[in-house]
Amino acid sequence: MNAPLRVGLVGCGVITQRTAAGIHAILAERNAAITALCDPLDANIEAVSALLENAGAITRCLSLEALIAARSCDAVILATPIGLHFAQVEQALQSGLHVYTHKTLANTRAECERLEDLARTANRRLAASPGQILLPAYARAARLVGDGELGTIASVDATAEAAPHRYEPERAEEAPADGQRYSWEWYHRKELGGGPLDDMFVYPLAFLTAVFGEVEDARVFSQLLTPVIEWRGRRVEATAPDCYAGVIRFAGATATIRCSFSSNTQYIPWGTVVIRGTEAALEIIKHDDLEYSLFLTPNSGAPAEEKLPVFSPEEQQRFGTRECHVLTDIREFVDSILEQRPVRGATAGNAARVAAALRFIEEAS
Repeated sequence: MNAPLRVGLVGCGVITQRTAAGIHAILAERNAAITALCDPLDANIEAVSALLENAGAITRCLSLEALIAARSCDAVILATPIGLHFAQVEQALQSGLHVYTHKTLANTRAECERLEDLARTANRRLAASPGQILLPAYARAARLVGDGELGTIASVDATAEAAPHRYEPERAEEAPADGQRYSWEWYHRKELGGGPLDDMFVYPLAFLTAVFGEVEDARVFSQLLTPVIEWRGRRVEATAPDCYAGVIRFAGATATIRCSFSSNTQYIPWGTVVIRGTEAALEIIKHDDLEYSLFLTPNSGAPAEEKLPVFSPEEQQRFGTRECHVLTDIREFVDSILEQRPVRGATAGNAARVAAALRFIEEAS
């Protein structure tokens, strides 16, 4: 395409504030630019605007409908509560926009497939986070498994446990007026797609479904540990379970899972995946948003560690070191539009498998 690709950011909360500078840098290296910001809160729009060099030329909208009506973008990046995604992605695609959405694409497999069909019919690109297989550590792990380096897979362990979002430093000063919600409250509301299953376990699950296929069975327990949250003088009632533990059987492996809103650990990082085979074991360790290690321990021979950062040192200078997996997905989304090719890794097809697995696990708990 010859004209610059115009990109709108829909949802200007914490995740967009962390990634706005990186998104700007990715677009600046291509024939693309941020041309619109959308959020129901003016304060969020202003917070993102302050991070962008061309803020004065950017359209500001309080709703997706207003953004579409303004005709100021060709593609949108959705960073909104999970429960809103299906309707918003559908609306954007029907309006002729390319769409990237943060996890999860939609609530069910049927909804994901509906959106995938809609994008195909409209000849629009649809990318769905998380595209874990795009990250060097996960791509390397998938190759080792596929090449038989681990032998027959005996078991998989996957965890995604971390402190609740209200403890994130960007929210330290948040104190909404009476009658208004905290921006993190939706993470605890089942009707809005909240809870650690859809919010956090979706990351290892996106990798596991890509490598081991569909979920065939599950035995899972869930609990709502904190039905009432007392926070800074406010009382928040939760409706989504905040702790899951169990066993799921994929077509090609059996895995134990844990995901919860709980305290952070010192030595077992968030998002660890361990794959044990008859010939070797593999550990994927996420140290932070940028740094990953992959440990391969064979039955014979010396253990080996590979450090596989998401970005090279030069890319780190340009894109930053926060939410690197998000920026990787967005870079792939933008390139698929500009190169007029299908999205790789962060695909609607894998998002459909993930959504089906999430509902299977939920129903089994």
